[in-house]
Amino acid sequence: MSEQSSPNSTGDFTLNYVQYADVIEAPSEAHEAVAISLLAAVLNEKVYLKNGPIKLSLDLWVLLLSGSGLGRNTLVSLTRPILDKAGLSDLIRADSWGSREAFYQNLADKPNGLFLWPEISVVLKTFKDAKFAGAKEWLTNRFDEWSIPDAIRYRQTGKKSDTPTIEFNQAPRINLLATSSYDWFVGSLEQQDSTGGFIPRWLIVRLDDPTKLVPIPQETDHKLIAPLAEQLRKASELEGEADLSNVQEMFITWYGETNLRFSKQPNKALAMPYFNRLRTNILKLAVVFEVSRSLSLKVSPEAMVRAIETASKIEQTIFELLPTGMSHEGFEVDKIASRIRGAGSNGLLRSELTKAFQSVDAKDRNERIRTLTEAALIHRFERATAGRPAEVLVHKDWLTEHKSQHPEDKEKF
Repeated sequence: MSEQSSPNSTGDFTLNYVQYADVIEAPSEAHEAVAISLLAAVLNEKVYLKNGPIKLSLDLWVLLLSGSGLGRNTLVSLTRPILDKAGLSDLIRADSWGSREAFYQNLADKPNGLFLWPEISVVLKTFKDAKFAGAKEWLTNRFDEWSIPDAIRYRQTGKKSDTPTIEFNQAPRINLLATSSYDWFVGSLEQQDSTGGFIPRWLIVRLDDPTKLVPIPQETDHKLIAPLAEQLRKASELEGEADLSNVQEMFITWYGETNLRFSKQPNKALAMPYFNRLRTNILKLAVVFEVSRSLSLKVSPEAMVRAIETASKIEQTIFELLPTGMSHEGFEVDKIASRIRGAGSNGLLRSELTKAFQSVDAKDRNERIRTLTEAALIHRFERATAGRPAEVLVHKDWLTEHKSQHPEDKEKF
């Protein structure tokens, strides 16, 4: 394998894959994410990188947030001809588990691969089931972990129904590709998903709405299958440590600037766990982009630029999610705040907000308004009318303008 990180003769894998897969309405970022996941998964068992003394794997957990009707299952089905041609048809895992024991046994039997979760909110709900107690925490701890998991032993009664001990022969190298709608994802979260470290491990990409209409999808370009399969097969043969020496200064600059942006977030305690994972995930992305362009493990500035661009999109998504508190209740509160903010400096009549959220229980609705008021995110005003005084809700971003434009409104404290 040449040490030169120059483009390979068959072109860039991720760019070629986007060209191959762009036959449905999904935006190109979705196809790029699939290509990144494929490359990371074929590299993961034999390639690693180091950030100082810290050894990192190519574990990458990618989550795509989109609107409904994107055809998220179709995204992955497009990979099948390429994987079959490359002799890697067993790379993708679509396993489902009926119990915690089945989950552990599945990973003990087949510890490597790209696992598909077509709807992450369903998986999160499953992990909350008592039958899966501890499984999410166990999976979280496998991320970038090199030690072989301890054997899992269950109570033995001497009966045939006893669950056998589950033995692991190697450390699982797990890649995940999950999808969801924005509302379903945030609506299924609990804050401990973030503070416990599970969700911060993910590269969360919020996809734009499709900009093209494809009533009848075209056939993929079959001429691209063979070269894409060949690139993927060659990538699977790489092994050893990735060389990051040519991009260290770029990483140091990015690190300082990004740390500052995260530390300035209103909820710094919630934001920083996401920075702590993004700072290593960006290095993994740089390795993937280098393999994509050159089939080399010597990472070039060009690959690092692409990693920084991708990390910037992920950072933007994280900052959009943080106001929800990364919880279902926080998400519901944020929806009310967004509606009031959208009303601008005129504010929103309390009666109009009630109509907009009439499906919400009145007690819950009033409690969420109280939460926003106590946090000084919204302000309540009383406006004189011909009848009873009307209550006007104003977002903090419009407070100064509202007071100037509506001096007759009296703020309620």
